[in-house]
Amino acid sequence: MKQDHHDEREDERGAFAEYARLSGLPPLEDWDGDSLLLCSVRGKNISYTKKKLPTDGSIVHFSGPLFVGKLLTRIRDDDQSSYFHHKSRQYNWIVQGQFIREGIGFDEVITGQEFGRPFRNAPSSKLVQHLLDMLKHKLPDSFDCDFLSDKPYFEHPLLSGCQHFRIDEASKLADVEENELHGIGPDGSVIEDTSLLGDDKIPKDGAGRRKYFSKQSNLKRYVFDTSKVYTFDFYTNFFNPRTFCLEVGPISLDTIPYFNGFPLFLSMAKIKS
Repeated sequence: MKQDHHDEREDERGAFAEYARLSGLPPLEDWDGDSLLLCSVRGKNISYTKKKLPTDGSIVHFSGPLFVGKLLTRIRDDDQSSYFHHKSRQYNWIVQGQFIREGIGFDEVITGQEFGRPFRNAPSSKLVQHLLDMLKHKLPDSFDCDFLSDKPYFEHPLLSGCQHFRIDEASKLADVEENELHGIGPDGSVIEDTSLLGDDKIPKDGAGRRKYFSKQSNLKRYVFDTSKVYTFDFYTNFFNPRTFCLEVGPISLDTIPYFNGFPLFLSMAKIKS
């Protein structure tokens, strides 16, 4: 029985890679130079471009129509620093940079996942609700999801989701090396600092700030300033990007059979509209 289950799981992984390849994405020759598609197949990271996204904590520079900056990605066992020592974290990414369009509100920028097709072999609504209940204390109050629709999604405001967040004056970071990030503590995490918002009501710690910005009324009071450098620090304890398994307490749920070939968006952030 174990062998049959293993073979079935490997078949699903192979199917996942094939679905991803046939997902209606534009031909690779039409992609811009910074685009990258990754799939996890049989425990390996497979890239559909000549580039490889480093997952060992190296810095990658990127630019887009709304934001330009740096990305650090690290996965347990790939990163050789002490970041994962004595932690249950599986994955960490840090984005640092500047918005290049004026007037973007805190309430407009969200993060999460969107899928362009319904899940395959979708679990029962009772199981989905059970998992959400188990994760409730780890999710922001503004977390929104629909896992059973034709286009499943889960999302929440960026400021109520990132574990650590800081703001700096861009003019004061001129001496930061290209392959370094500013404001990183000895443990590898971003040092929380929202003092430039000039509001003493905002809690100084990450957990308090996430709760504060889970309310739309608080988010609507602020906009991203193009003269500032923003740093967003995320990590996950319950999703293993090596195995694509959701690890919640004693439950390990292999997510690959459900995605229907639609790729995951790592570090996804976008404007609501």
